[in-house]
This record gives sequence, structure tokens and C-alpha cells, in this order.
Amino acid sequence: MTADQNKTTPQFIDEDAVLTPPQAERYLKQVNNELARAQISLQRTRFYELKMKRAYTEAKTTLLFSEDCPKVGRGEGHVTVEERDAWINSRIEDYWPYESAQVQRKNAEDHLATMGKQASIAQSLNNNAKELYATDGGR
Repeated sequence: MTADQNKTTPQFIDEDAVLTPPQAERYLKQVNNELARAQISLQRTRFYELKMKRAYTEAKTTLLFSEDCPKVGRGEGHVTVEERDAWINSRIEDYWPYESAQVQRKNAEDHLATMGKQASIAQSLNNNAKELYATDGGR
């Protein structure tokens, strides 16, 4: 991790630490910035996933209409839909990149959801710090 990344990514807080209002406010801002970055990352990941899906769908459609594509049916020389799809997927270079893009998008969604929860926690820490320092001067 670079120094620049370290400055913008929310840091772990010692469970026994008593945060001052400025420290809590700084942490809240860090989480807010990471929340914005997570949203942008999710948007980019969704566009990448769409690009990979298009490539996969175009390749699949081409193979579906190919004379070599196994025919689905119950008769002799026919295959199940699952077998036909396996035949198609084994011939598509964009199959695994599309699967990978789906996983990346799900990971980005998880990260955004986690940052949303951390934002709520950061708000609570900020409120606690303000209350603590308002009532006893932070002693």
C-alpha cells in the first residue's frame, strides 16, 4: 500500500482508543471518501461486466447458429440443453472473463455495503466523541 492510499483509506481504530472530536471527524471523512470511491468502483465494474456480457452473448449467439452446434432433443444424436451449453461455453474465449466480471461486480457491491455500515459506525464514534468532550472535557 502506498502512502497516498494509506492517507485515504479508513484505518483500523484501537478498540480501547478514546477519539477526540477532530480524530472522529477525520475518520468520518475517510469513510465518506472511501464510500464515494466504492460507488465509483461499482459503476465502473458494472460497465465492465456489461462489456464482457456483450462479448460473451455475441460469441454464444454465433455458436448457437453454427452448423456444428449440437441439436437439443430426445432423439438419437441430440443432446440436452446443459450439454449444448457446455459445448458452447468450452468454445467461447469470453466465457471466463464474463464470469470473472460478475464476481468483481459482486465484490464491489459487498465493499460498498460494508462501507455504508462503516459510515454508520463512524457517525456513532463522532457523536460519542463530541458528547464525551462536551460533558467532561475529554478527561
